[in-house]
Amino acid sequence: MTAPADRLDRADAVAVAKAFVPQIEDCTVQLKVAGSLRRRLAQIGDIEIVAEPKTEPGTSGLFDDMVTTRDLLDERMSELLDSGTVQQRLDVNGHPRWGPLVKYLTYRDVRVDLFCPSAKRFGWILMLRTGPAAFSRQLVVAKDRRTKDGRPGLRPVYIAPQDGWLTWRTSGQRIPTPTEQHVFDLFGLSYLEPWERT
Repeated sequence: MTAPADRLDRADAVAVAKAFVPQIEDCTVQLKVAGSLRRRLAQIGDIEIVAEPKTEPGTSGLFDDMVTTRDLLDERMSELLDSGTVQQRLDVNGHPRWGPLVKYLTYRDVRVDLFCPSAKRFGWILMLRTGPAAFSRQLVVAKDRRTKDGRPGLRPVYIAPQDGWLTWRTSGQRIPTPTEQHVFDLFGLSYLEPWERT
């Protein structure tokens, strides 16, 4: 296997995404390509996909007497890994990321980051993964603070990010954000198209 390319022309990245998505789409409830592809950049570093997995009841145990939930997307990704269609990829710290919520992989020698949130936080994860990085940092920093590069924070102080969710700071209760519009409304911001976010 060759090393993943550093940057791809948009047309090449679109072709890879169009080849990869059909292999998992039937195992998802909803799926969006995020990152620089969604922002319509000419050069793409990696392909980011946010996909809500389809689930169905299953059983396990010696006598199939324990009810479980099958994650069909996780199962499909295991099949693609076993067949050699995709390969695991290490993160910047040299660790594999291959869990039910995040998978770092290569497909056709292109870096793909697959994020698998539930419906209730799909909008928040899609917004973070669409970026760009500077905008995403602003989203997690409170309005009374600034990011390391001096940008004002966008998150209301009474909301806290925790374990991949937005939560009410005082109670810790998770706030449903099924769409990006929910996040913009919650933060008191006007909606921005992905390519308008800076």
